[in-house]
Amino acid sequence: MSRVLVIDDSPMLLELTVRALTAAGYEASGAQDLATLNQKLTEGPFALILMDVNMPEMFGDDVVEYLRTQKGVTAKLVLYSDISEQELDAKTKNSGADAYILKSGGLEGVLGGVMGLIGAPALNIPA
Repeated sequence: MSRVLVIDDSPMLLELTVRALTAAGYEASGAQDLATLNQKLTEGPFALILMDVNMPEMFGDDVVEYLRTQKGVTAKLVLYSDISEQELDAKTKNSGADAYILKSGGLEGVLGGVMGLIGAPALNIPA
């Protein structure tokens, strides 16, 4: 399964990230808030959920615990931010997230990070 959910409050960054993941072959979708996140979770499991850390409604590192304990999510949970790598690493460890990706790495960094965590997207070859 190569489904990826991106959570970010920036509409532009959310769209760019989802488009880049889709172009790379992942089945990607996005959510800008908790209501949309909850709706997306009803659409089936994801292999990886990429979460912006600093959002107005919530902090990504707080969402990790919510997804694991309240929603029973088993996907790789990855924090995504432009804060310092040291701070992001600490938030990752403290929240129980599986990994982090720095926004400063651009879309290439996102694609490389996602591929490193869940592998290359499955090819949909017609029968």
